[in-house]
Amino acid sequence: MVFISMFLNGAIASAQKQWRCRRTFSKVLLLMSLGSLLWLTACSTSTTSPSPSPAPAETSPDNPPKLQGQAIRFGVLAIDSAVSANERYRPLLDYLETEIGRPFELVPLSQTSQFTEVEAGNLDFTTNNPLAAVQLRRLYNTKFLVTHTRPQTGTEFSGLIVVRADSDIQTLEDLRGKRIACVNFQTAAAGCVFQIYHLLQAQINPATDFASFVENPSQDNIVLAVLNHSIDAGFIRTGQLEKMVEKGLIQGQDALRILEPMADDFAYTHTTALYPEWPIAALPETDPELAAQVREALLKLPPDHPALKPAKVAGFVPSVSYTELDDLIETLQLKSWEAP
Repeated sequence: MVFISMFLNGAIASAQKQWRCRRTFSKVLLLMSLGSLLWLTACSTSTTSPSPSPAPAETSPDNPPKLQGQAIRFGVLAIDSAVSANERYRPLLDYLETEIGRPFELVPLSQTSQFTEVEAGNLDFTTNNPLAAVQLRRLYNTKFLVTHTRPQTGTEFSGLIVVRADSDIQTLEDLRGKRIACVNFQTAAAGCVFQIYHLLQAQINPATDFASFVENPSQDNIVLAVLNHSIDAGFIRTGQLEKMVEKGLIQGQDALRILEPMADDFAYTHTTALYPEWPIAALPETDPELAAQVREALLKLPPDHPALKPAKVAGFVPSVSYTELDDLIETLQLKSWEAP
């Protein structure tokens, strides 16, 4: 038993000694390996030149340039709805972003907010029907940059007075005692004021000679109200009927008639005189250099550019004269008639 104990103790001591040797040897090998690795890394770092940085990717529709700076606020009078205004003008603002390198924010405007937003200085640019645009210029010194030019009609448009095709209203005189609707008495150009001015020149006063004269912000709804006998006649702009046919809101124009159309060669049948199209204006506080960049970008748009079709425009031209609208405003004593 003593022998066995001594043998076991000796074997254990021998094993422990061998294990300590192996562990020491392993540490030496590990240190040597780490030293070699560090030496090789240092040599590699000192002899190998750094890899060049990747070149910036070229811009493309799938990889647009990065936009910098504060968003440019572009107000758009929403004739039908904010959704419609965005559908029409968002592609144009995307084009301006690409050209100028800054973000553009579309701000839909109502007949009322188009004045309050400009007065408060909350916009950089604005586009409105020409009557409201001229009143804004008279009140707040906005600067017209360009004028829209439309397919087929160029830089002019007009107002219509529409009745049902089977209506007994045949002349302007027949409107006396009838129910009429328009968009806005003060600021809707071809949706109201052009027709009021036209009727006053014919000695018919809409304020006193109609059975009722009401506002309806939607030209679509005005046309539909005429068709369903809710009103006897409606005031709308040129191109409105064609747009409703295209959108499937009406089957065609046969159920409607345009009252006392002008005898001229204009592309659309119309009731009133012709007036200049919508302008795009800069607010007086807008950076002049930015305004010049926007104007240049709009004027150089090629006629086949994809941003034009949604906006229903053929392009833009330098701002035309709006003198006849100043005369109309002063004659009717509209909102800005006393402004210089």
